[in-house]
Amino acid sequence: MKVRRILAATAVAAIASAAVAATASAYNAYLSWQTTPYSFRNGWTDASYGAATPYFNKAIVWGNSTDLDQTFPDHADSFDWDIEGYAFDVNYTDAVVDYDGTYTVSMDGFDWSIDGASAFNLIQLSTDFPVDGSVTVTSASVIVDGAVAATIDAPVWEGDEYMTVNLCNIWNTDVAAYTGAFPTESLAIEFTVEGLGAADTGAADTGADTGAVDTDAATDVNKGGSPDTGVEGVAAVAGLAVVAGGALLLSKKRK
Repeated sequence: MKVRRILAATAVAAIASAAVAATASAYNAYLSWQTTPYSFRNGWTDASYGAATPYFNKAIVWGNSTDLDQTFPDHADSFDWDIEGYAFDVNYTDAVVDYDGTYTVSMDGFDWSIDGASAFNLIQLSTDFPVDGSVTVTSASVIVDGAVAATIDAPVWEGDEYMTVNLCNIWNTDVAAYTGAFPTESLAIEFTVEGLGAADTGAADTGADTGAVDTDAATDVNKGGSPDTGVEGVAAVAGLAVVAGGALLLSKKRK
């Protein structure tokens, strides 16, 4: 019986380690943009407007140099005196990237005419992908109002620690000029990732209980939200610990 208890504990420990490793491999991607009058969503690492701030899920729009809070009187409730600009509520869809495949980040619910813009300074994919080349974005498309406006193979990226992928960047001469449409309703980036491996589609059912955990996952699903906290992995390990405890107790009773 002691051998059975040891094997049960070992199997659960191995499964728990695999669950933690799977969670740790997930990355995150966000839509970042800037119009020519400097309305924007900055990258997630930005100290003033990034993911650690209350402005990351807003669209920031500046007023004119005088009477800032009266530039757009119909939107006075969105004026933020802390930044002396407008912070508009919009709908962002971010992506959790955990396997090779195609993903989409997007935004809607914004009045693109409010600042008078008709062009972009920046359209970027802000990510926490490492810059060591282990993860690559093989292609990316700008999607405006539901239609593809531009597609870039092997898009230019930059960054010292995390990868920022450029689809439009007027300050980077290596990035081709964006000549596509300007949004009236929505903006999105669809991108394809390699280097993470294929999703585990699960082993065929042979009728025998191998103790394996089904990690079946889709490669094309946005899971959204903030940078991965690993809560799901912790919950999975906690559940496995309960199973392990039950297995050991059953073995003890049968002794």
